[in-house]
Amino acid sequence: MSTNRQPGRRLYFFSALATALTLLTFFLLCLLILSRGLRLFWPAEVVQFQYPISGQMQQVFGEVVSRQQVNAEQLAAAGLPSHSQAQRVLIKQGQMAGQTAFRWYWQHLSHDWQTPAQLSLLRHFSQGEFYGVVTQENATELQLRLSDNSSRTFQRRDIERVISPNQLSLWGKLQLFAAQWWQFLSTEPRQANSAGGILPAIMGTVLSVLLMALLVAPIGIMAGIYLHEYAKDGRLVRLVRLSVHNLAGVPSVVFGVFALGFFVYVLGGSIDQLFYAEQLPQATFGTPGLLWVSLTLALLTLPVVIVATEEGLARIPQSLRLGGYALGATKAEVLRKLILPVAIPAMITGVVLAMSRAAGEVAPLIFVGVVKYAPVLPLRSEWPFVQLDQQIMSLGLQIYDVGLQSSNADAAEPRVYAITLVLLLLIGSLNLLAMRLRRYYRAKTRSQGA
Repeated sequence: MSTNRQPGRRLYFFSALATALTLLTFFLLCLLILSRGLRLFWPAEVVQFQYPISGQMQQVFGEVVSRQQVNAEQLAAAGLPSHSQAQRVLIKQGQMAGQTAFRWYWQHLSHDWQTPAQLSLLRHFSQGEFYGVVTQENATELQLRLSDNSSRTFQRRDIERVISPNQLSLWGKLQLFAAQWWQFLSTEPRQANSAGGILPAIMGTVLSVLLMALLVAPIGIMAGIYLHEYAKDGRLVRLVRLSVHNLAGVPSVVFGVFALGFFVYVLGGSIDQLFYAEQLPQATFGTPGLLWVSLTLALLTLPVVIVATEEGLARIPQSLRLGGYALGATKAEVLRKLILPVAIPAMITGVVLAMSRAAGEVAPLIFVGVVKYAPVLPLRSEWPFVQLDQQIMSLGLQIYDVGLQSSNADAAEPRVYAITLVLLLLIGSLNLLAMRLRRYYRAKTRSQGA
């Protein structure tokens, strides 16, 4: 008997181990994204130190981004003598004439580190960030002395924010953190998406996913119901099911190429010729836009909804159907009053899984309407309230563009994690909503059955 229990114990052990590793990976991923993403909004101290540059000691202002231990080989490659505790520090020093915004400094060569209370951080709408000491200010102008003792004068209307992080209390830092987080969520991007907020990307993602759900839910659910409840098992039905499963495995970029050729050029061009002929050759729907983005996502996620609907219907016991038939109900009445209420949680799961996948898609959407920069929201005050022919931004493309196309990787890293955090919160909200809906319909079905 002990030999028969041994395989079961091993299976139990490996299943528990796999679950623990999955949860550990998930929590580590969340911790990494939170720690790197929220750093973008937390006000860090501004440091001041002396450093030898071109044979002369010069003053440096900035924020400490990271520290890195350096071995003897790296010191030798940099042309520096060996040092027992060599460490280099990445300083965010802002916009300086002839220097990069981020620069590495050797810790053992720097001197006189301080955090003076008078040091300030100035964020300019178009020119970026500056570190220095405010020397003069009035209602219209502000003068800042930089680390090289040069002075810059800024117009108040061009300044986004002036902060003195070294003077802030914990409560002041929390207030500034909340204000910067809200500004990130509620404003449009600037400086080639390297600054400002992500509101157009959030709205573009939400609108395209909601329109996709309105399109894919009825089609996918009805197709699943037909395949499981009405279609007779045969070669044609098996071929359709095989095609649906194969469609789920097609690379997403293929959907983008198909959508560009069929939705945009064929379908959109036909709509322009029928309803917007007076505006040709200026295309209205025969060009990438929000409508084609949503249709592409619907086509991409349709197999998910069909398969989830079929699986939900397959889990319902046959006795429930037979009981309805025995009471004299027709097939349509059994389906509408007995089967569908029990299968609704599975259908909701399929739709939410489709929405979660669609929210993070990038490759197919570049072909049909998602662009790098489109600050105008696709909303209007009159019917139909949504401008379907307008190009949009998305969170997925923002992550790709900021992370891989930015000229400054050090500046882009915390912003990439912050956008990723917003995308995960959006997807998590969808899943929480699905859980609540599933729980509601299950409780409703049980109460009706009782």
